[in-house]
Amino acid sequence: MTTTADDPACAEKRPSQSNTRFLAWTFIIGVGLTLFLFFYMRESERHQLKTDLENLSSDRVQAIHASLTENIAQMELMASYIGTSTELADGEMGSFATEFSKFVSSVVSGFDGEGQSLKPEFTLVAFIPAVPTEGRKRFEDIQRAQIDEAFRLRERGPAGEPIPARPRPEYFPVAILAPEAYREALLGMDLGAEPILREAMDKAMATRAVTISGTEVDPVLGRKKPELWDFVAVYRGDSPSGTKPPRSALAGILATSFRLDLLIERSLRVLRPSGIDLELSDPSAPADKRTLYYDRSKDPGPAVPESKKGWMSWKSSIDVGNRRWTFTAYPTPSFIARYNSIMSWLILTGGLLTTAACAFFISDRLRRTGTVESLVAERTNDLAVEINEHKRLEAELADSRSALAGQLDRLNQRSKERILISEMGDTLQVCLSIEEAYPVVALYMPRLFPGTSGALYMRDQAEELFVSAAEWGESRPAPGAFKAEDCWALRRGKMHIVGSFLLSPTCEHAASGPEVGYLCIPLSAIGKTFGLLHIISLEEESQALGESVGDRVALALSNLMLRSDLRQLSIRDPLTGLFNRRYMEEALEIERQRAERKNASIGLIMMDIDHFKSFNDGFGHAAGDKVLRNLGGLILAHLRAGDIACRYGGEEFLLILPEASSEVAAARAEELRKRVGDLHIDVQGRSLGAISVSLGVAVYPADADSRERLLAAADACLYKAKAQGRDRVVVAGAGA
Repeated sequence: MTTTADDPACAEKRPSQSNTRFLAWTFIIGVGLTLFLFFYMRESERHQLKTDLENLSSDRVQAIHASLTENIAQMELMASYIGTSTELADGEMGSFATEFSKFVSSVVSGFDGEGQSLKPEFTLVAFIPAVPTEGRKRFEDIQRAQIDEAFRLRERGPAGEPIPARPRPEYFPVAILAPEAYREALLGMDLGAEPILREAMDKAMATRAVTISGTEVDPVLGRKKPELWDFVAVYRGDSPSGTKPPRSALAGILATSFRLDLLIERSLRVLRPSGIDLELSDPSAPADKRTLYYDRSKDPGPAVPESKKGWMSWKSSIDVGNRRWTFTAYPTPSFIARYNSIMSWLILTGGLLTTAACAFFISDRLRRTGTVESLVAERTNDLAVEINEHKRLEAELADSRSALAGQLDRLNQRSKERILISEMGDTLQVCLSIEEAYPVVALYMPRLFPGTSGALYMRDQAEELFVSAAEWGESRPAPGAFKAEDCWALRRGKMHIVGSFLLSPTCEHAASGPEVGYLCIPLSAIGKTFGLLHIISLEEESQALGESVGDRVALALSNLMLRSDLRQLSIRDPLTGLFNRRYMEEALEIERQRAERKNASIGLIMMDIDHFKSFNDGFGHAAGDKVLRNLGGLILAHLRAGDIACRYGGEEFLLILPEASSEVAAARAEELRKRVGDLHIDVQGRSLGAISVSLGVAVYPADADSRERLLAAADACLYKAKAQGRDRVVVAGAGA
């Protein structure tokens, strides 16, 4: 039988198929939308988990890196001190050992005066000279005479027992160490016999930088806990930075042994991992020794399963001591559980239930004839409500994305600031003098604080003023110098900020008022304030950055000042303020070579105080010291630019006059003789009487063709002046 369009069965079939398709599409759309929202929420939770893990892990890695960098800076400072030690240069090992322990106590702060460890991670600090095999006996004799009568070169035997060091081309024995507790176990132990330690020492000598050894059970003390050794090569004198001195200038190697696990625990004392397992490894080490440290989270709950460690982790690398270490952070199950919100599951469950309910509702309504239009209208209204709700959720998601983008921008800015601070610190560390560091500070300040102006003030000890050393920006500070009481930061000993966003007293030295705002950061080291950073137009949110920059600048400048003080102590006579004999010999040889290249002359004046012993015998040694000080001051006051004045020894003085002829040198000597004769010195109200000097003059190359002969010629003229009755000038080659 053929059906027509008017057949009721055909008409009934067409609406049924249409309703079925409509119901199917409704179900598909509902399930799809529910799954979309479910996976979107899950991905958002996962992204937040990863972001928080990276932030928390980065803070801890930076804290550990800062502690390692501090140890390296202390090693470099100690190496600089050893390189300028006159006791070590003169072979006075006993005196050097005493000064070495004092210096370790005051600078490294790793030990106290009795040799007890103050930092738990430190094991010891030692000086290790390089001893060639032909110098072994002489070295052992010196050590026995000045350090320990039982001293001998040793190494580990097959069973770990100490045995006499076997013959080899070169030895690296422990000569001086602190604390004294390890003296019996380590003194004389040849660290060059240990392959791991020898590899690190060779690298330290090759790179002239601090080098960290590989880790294993301590090869010398036999400890069960793994320890690391730091090494830095020490060269005699002041070798130019960035160049490798000859091997003959090597004084030895400075070494420290420390527990990496204790150092990390001290670094993380404040930033304890919150649900994070932190692993430190050395990729260059053998597979069974790559893990240097593993820090277990203190949060309650199970540890990270081995099967889950690769699921989500954060890695970062740091370069320290010529090694590249890798930090890996693993979130614990308790950490991950904080981000497992039930919201996504509620959305999934609610969405599926809603979809099922809608499908059942539509199916039931469609079966009811006569109510199709009302059901469609009702469903349309329901869909409109859902669409509005979806729009609201999308708006909230857009706001969340905007907030996350802002946080990302701030994190990028913090990263750039850290890089600039690190770059500035590295540049300051290679400066040769404190004056060279001032322009570096002025160069980096506008980059760290764009749109600001300011100045670096340094303390003038003579006038008790803070004097401008460097400035930057357009709105330069008004005063070039001011007193400490004019600044609230210097009074309080901490950072002082002034601005419209808070109520603070204004410093008298500040040219800007609260409407512009400024920040004063005192620069301190070892409890003494030596400078001030003054930054104008600084925003409130930059306070933390200002404090970090101030700490980095203070550390770098204090290291440079300490290095300069050590340099001055090594070349200056403390009584007269003139250069010492060691510096004189170096300077005279340099001037001789310069004169030889330029075909010029050098005048040399050797001067001796007549009857100096009578001042000490008649008035006491204090009177003799006063005569030496006054004569030194007189010489300094009448020096020509380029002249070099030295205390040759006792009551003898020496003047080096570059490019001075015999006539000029003789005239200068006669002028000095007359000025000394005009000196009047009183001691406790008693006049010392007339003071006279005898002077000998010689000229290079007319009177001598070498440094030694020139000194001998001037000395001979001096003794001739003494023999002729004193208080006179005798010139070499003048027929006197």
